[in-house]
Formats: sequence, structure tokens, C-alpha cells
Amino acid sequence: MFSKQHRLAKDKDIKGIFALGRSVFNLFFTVKYAPNKLEIARFTIVVSTKVFKKATKRNRLKRILREFIKLHLSKFRAEDYIIILKPKAVQTQEQALLQSFYQLLLESKLLQQ
Repeated sequence: MFSKQHRLAKDKDIKGIFALGRSVFNLFFTVKYAPNKLEIARFTIVVSTKVFKKATKRNRLKRILREFIKLHLSKFRAEDYIIILKPKAVQTQEQALLQSFYQLLLESKLLQQ
């Protein structure tokens, strides 16, 4: 789990990002983001039951992404992020999934090298 300051948990904030935020996507992910007035990045990860019916698999995917984000936290721009997994993500290997996520962030300049 993210530390409290890096969590995007308020419903109002999440709805605002969905309404006014920008988005980038690839085969496995959609990342919606919007600037915040803080000096830190805040995150939430969404894995719907359409992706996988079993909660254990959905939670595993969230844990994998959270760990990746924690490792690269200092490289993210100070914005609010919603990371949405697509159904194709279940069928790929963990390493390929993380590589795809990393490429998406680099190409969209959300992550600094």
C-alpha cells in the first residue's frame, strides 16, 4: 500500500481526474493524470472484475504495480495518477507487463529517466 501522502483516495479527486485529466494508453494500461497543487505524486490503481473475476489475481496485479511505483517514486512528476489495467494484462508475464508500463510512462514523459 502507498503511504498516506501518496494515496489518491478521495472520490472527489478521482472523479475530477476522470473528468478533466489527460490520458495515455497502450495494450495493457490506461493512465489518466492531472496536475495537483502538491509537490508529490499521488496514485490509485484500478483493476475491474472485467479484467479478472478472482480478487486474489486482481490484488496481485495491484501489488506488482505498487511495488514498481514505489521503486520509481522519485522520478514521477508531481501529479495525480489513475492507473487502469486492461483485460490483456492478465495474459502476460509480470516482467513484460512492467516493461510495457515503464515504456508507456517514458514515452508520455510522465517519468523522468
